[in-house]
Amino acid sequence: MIQTIISRLVISLTILVLASCAAIKDQPEGPDPASIEPKGWVAEKKQRQQINVWEIRGRLGVQTETTGGSLDIIWKNDGENYTIRLLAPVGAGNYLVQGDKDQAEIRYPNGSKKTINDIDEVFTSILEVDLPASAVKDWIRGIPSNRLPVKKIMWDKKGHLNRVKQSGWNVEMTRYAGDKIVMPHDIYLSYEGGAEDKELDMRLVLRRWLIDN
Repeated sequence: MIQTIISRLVISLTILVLASCAAIKDQPEGPDPASIEPKGWVAEKKQRQQINVWEIRGRLGVQTETTGGSLDIIWKNDGENYTIRLLAPVGAGNYLVQGDKDQAEIRYPNGSKKTINDIDEVFTSILEVDLPASAVKDWIRGIPSNRLPVKKIMWDKKGHLNRVKQSGWNVEMTRYAGDKIVMPHDIYLSYEGGAEDKELDMRLVLRRWLIDN
């Protein structure tokens, strides 16, 4: 008698457990909280877009399938006008870029010069990597590039842009700092293109942010 009751209890509990598991399995997964747009994002994005007079100083590291290295970077921006200085390791020389919305001039360490018609040709001409400088200009301000479609976007717990995927580029901001407005200071970039595209990983560590709006 007791054995029969125990057997029935075991069967009943088993049915309940299986039913619970099935119910949990059938429940649709909710969205990742980090992918839900924060309430203040529209206002914050607008504020960051209005940061047009600024200067950054930091270190740019580049790693491809065949080579790698790092340079110091000083980037000054005043509306449509910009100056980018890349300082290679001792003895390797410096690169200077001065331009506006129409064109720019690159001065190489050996004294030669080159004129480009698009800011996105800057890093291609100097580092031989297809990095869109116009997108970097947005990413370092903590906003998605307005030139590239957004495939995926995520925010951190404080509502700042944390990750964004645009046209094969994966961008991650791991550290923000600042007084009046916090700005990205550690930015990781990687590219996932087609089969013919080479792997590219970059890290931009900003030691100093100057903003004058």
